Amino acid sequence: MDIERVRTFIAIELPDSVKVQIGNLEASLMKARADVKWVDPANMHITLKFLGEIALERVTVAQSGVRDALVGLRPFTLSLSQLGAFPDLDRPRVLWIGCSNGIDILLNLQEEIESCLIAQEFVREARPFSPHLTIGRIRSPKGLGTLTDIAKEMAFEVSDFRVEHVAVVKSQLKPGGPAYSVIERVALG
Repeated sequence: MDIERVRTFIAIELPDSVKVQIGNLEASLMKARADVKWVDPANMHITLKFLGEIALERVTVAQSGVRDALVGLRPFTLSLSQLGAFPDLDRPRVLWIGCSNGIDILLNLQEEIESCLIAQEFVREARPFSPHLTIGRIRSPKGLGTLTDIAKEMAFEVSDFRVEHVAVVKSQLKPGGPAYSVIERVALG
């Protein structure tokens, strides 16, 4: 008998108004005509912990761990700013927007979630947490010079937003891109 598995992650969702602003930023970057797989703004989120393909019964354990992690943590305001890339803007593979105001609280939130999930026998993330919002993945060098020139010169503003909950999310990989559905929203405070 096959065990049902669910591709799962823990994330901060973005308000629709912020998704629209990021969509406008992407539209400006698309003018470079670089070979980039752009993330649909509707799917944008800040991943706090990727659990991968886990057994269905482990999803409820993860939900419990997230609930435990958020006890006593209050809602906070987060800012998005600074366009960057992994490994860097001179050799980009992934384009991202970084987090600024509220980052200390965000780092604490992520560590609380990580600790509570480790206590539930989930594996600690191998890499240190780097809070960011992925907006695109580079597919080839085509147009890359123009894109990085635009990115380095670009100033942008994204509205601050209130983080009031953390989502446990199911991800289904489909030919047209991932489809996300929220399993549970766990409130802060």
